[in-house]
Amino acid sequence: MLAVFPLNISILPEESVALHLFESRYRQLYADHKSGKEFVILYQSKGVNSTFGALVYIEKVIDEFPDGTVDVIVKGVQVVKILSFEQIMQGKLYAGVEIERCPLFTGAGNRLVTHFKNYLTSIQKSTNKPSPFSLYHVANRLQLSNDTKNELMSIADEQLANSFLINEIRFLRKIREQEASLNHNFHLN
Repeated sequence: MLAVFPLNISILPEESVALHLFESRYRQLYADHKSGKEFVILYQSKGVNSTFGALVYIEKVIDEFPDGTVDVIVKGVQVVKILSFEQIMQGKLYAGVEIERCPLFTGAGNRLVTHFKNYLTSIQKSTNKPSPFSLYHVANRLQLSNDTKNELMSIADEQLANSFLINEIRFLRKIREQEASLNHNFHLN
């Protein structure tokens, strides 16, 4: 059984997120895992736990405060499916989960990379990372919503995940086009 931290965020592999740990149960989780031991961050929306989460580790301790609170950066390692959830692990203050590791998608397909590079060019951003791009690098750069990330996490097939991200890029481009159109209309009035 692994420690779990239910949060209202989804974390993907290769993504780093800053957290402020202040509740006693998560300060204990920090003490138990600050050496790099993996735990799960589980997406929780409106009080409902997702069936998918991310295996993470503490990548960096930013600050430890006298009151026991701590600021850390955690890094996503792998998507996991939650098989069971235990409200409190034996002898701990925090919850635990049994998991199944999901396949780790390695490369972004050529079509996805082309769409991604074109999208970055259209918003005047650079790729800042040499190819090959991983599927998770693309997803993290798109700054997807937590619900969208969680939906991506539930996809078990790499080709479907590539298609999903291509569709997200198309959606983001449409939003940009609509924003540009609105801006243009305001200038004309």
